[in-house]
Amino acid sequence: MSKIKKKIKGAFNSIVLPDFDMNNLEKRKGMVLVKEERKKSKKGLWITLSACVAVCVCLFIGLGYFNNNMKVASTIGIDVNPSITVTVNKKEKVLDVTANNDDAKIILEGMDIAGSDINVAINALIGSMVKNGYIDELANSILISVDNPNSAESEALRQKIVDELNAFINSGNNISVVSQSITSSSDKEALANSYGISVGKLELIEKLIAKNNLYTYEELKDLSINELNLLLGSATENVTTSGSASDKSYIGKDKALEIALSDAGVSSVTWSEVEMDYDDGFMTYEVEFTYNNREYDYEINATTGDILESNREYDDDANTNSGSSSNSNSSSSSSSNNSSSNTTSSISSTISGYESEAESILSSINNIATPSNRNDALSLYREWESKIESLDNELDNYDDTLERMYKRGELSRSDYNSYERQIEAIENTLEQAEETLEYRTGYDD
Repeated sequence: MSKIKKKIKGAFNSIVLPDFDMNNLEKRKGMVLVKEERKKSKKGLWITLSACVAVCVCLFIGLGYFNNNMKVASTIGIDVNPSITVTVNKKEKVLDVTANNDDAKIILEGMDIAGSDINVAINALIGSMVKNGYIDELANSILISVDNPNSAESEALRQKIVDELNAFINSGNNISVVSQSITSSSDKEALANSYGISVGKLELIEKLIAKNNLYTYEELKDLSINELNLLLGSATENVTTSGSASDKSYIGKDKALEIALSDAGVSSVTWSEVEMDYDDGFMTYEVEFTYNNREYDYEINATTGDILESNREYDDDANTNSGSSSNSNSSSSSSSNNSSSNTTSSISSTISGYESEAESILSSINNIATPSNRNDALSLYREWESKIESLDNELDNYDDTLERMYKRGELSRSDYNSYERQIEAIENTLEQAEETLEYRTGYDD
């Protein structure tokens, strides 16, 4: 046996095992031995509790600091043509400024207003817009839109900004401020992005459409803030305006009224009203006045002064008022209802006349003989094309008259829509007549 094996064997033999009572072990089988732990000292417990409290205090302080200083509390949209978004914290200090278009990048160039109070930032931004020519005597309107989930905080911040800008106005600066509290959403942001405008401008357009449902997003989205401000006219719900929007790019209300009076051949009127409107891609003045118990309506191009439409009719209200002043409320109501009934009856009669004329034109064209030569074909074509065009123009003018009546509340929505469908049917008849004329004469203009 080798020396190593001898040493291992000797070591093994030298191990002394404790005495085990196998019977006793069988009895203790299944018992659980509990390890006895040492009780922690009171000093260690207090240290642990103190550490937990310290961590909680740090977290509380840190969370409070984040909410007050780092978290976005409000978003302010500033639109002129440059469109800028400013975010502020709960202390109304600027966190970030974003340029929403290329013009806004010019305004923000070299400007660092992060950390500034919102009033300081607004003054700096408006000053830069004036300096760069985005606000001038021809277009002086600014749109301020404040978005905060807390309506009270939103309104307070909106008022703070407006007060600052009003001080700017009182210092001799010719600007007009349109302000609103808004609530942004993913749907509104998506719609605004599709039109290439800010959410603030989108909401202002929505308010204009609510006032006049003949407007559309597509019509108004490309108008400037100053033009939208001019269309606001009288008070609009949830929108506050201070200062006067500049109309120096246009002929002005006084000139529009003067043009209308001159065309009507009158010098003084009983009552008049002039409002800015937008129709068929033009800024227009809607001029209304009464003279000698007759009501006059004019639509005048706000840029050129051209008369686009005119209409005059007897003022039923004036005729009613010229009677006995002792009529009861029920009599007045009856008179108003009769007037409304007479109006719709007159409109139906007029449209019926247009319908008969269009059908007569179509019938005549269907029965014309095919011309024998090109000169006769051309002559026949021009004769009937002139009649079609003349009636079509009359329909367009009458359609515009109905639209103005609807805007003034003289026609209900259902009546107006019904008349629109009737006029559209007559226009379809004229289109059919024109196609038949081309076929019959072999001539196409």
